[in-house]
Amino acid sequence: MSHAAIAKAVGLSGPAVHERVRKLEQRGVIAGYTCILDPYELDRYHAAFVMVTLSEGDEFAADEPIVARICEEPDVLEFHRIAGQDCYLLKVRTATNRDIEQLLRRIRSIRGVARTQTTIVLSTELEKPTIEVPQPDTDEVPESV
Repeated sequence: MSHAAIAKAVGLSGPAVHERVRKLEQRGVIAGYTCILDPYELDRYHAAFVMVTLSEGDEFAADEPIVARICEEPDVLEFHRIAGQDCYLLKVRTATNRDIEQLLRRIRSIRGVARTQTTIVLSTELEKPTIEVPQPDTDEVPESV
């Protein structure tokens, strides 16, 4: 959305909106700008969540090479360290189920990976690319924004 469109929507001048956006960028509230690509238009029809468990003794202590290797995989969209029985949760998206199988074979071949458990996504009802902007308690926009 352009600064002019934001200014019109919130009743401020264009320069005032520009300055507030600049401050939000400097504070790190706005971390960046991105383009959201449609995975179906890019032939990435198959999504899955993969739980990865490390070999006993490898958990987090020396996992940086494992993390780096998994993060190199272009079909891995998200990588989370998690608490619980497993060590990592990955979100992956591929063109075919066979591609998921090949990805899992590569992950399982990494030294220190004990096992994976995969859940295939049948359909997606909600997927947000980012968090929503919190609404202020009053109708006024705070000066710090």
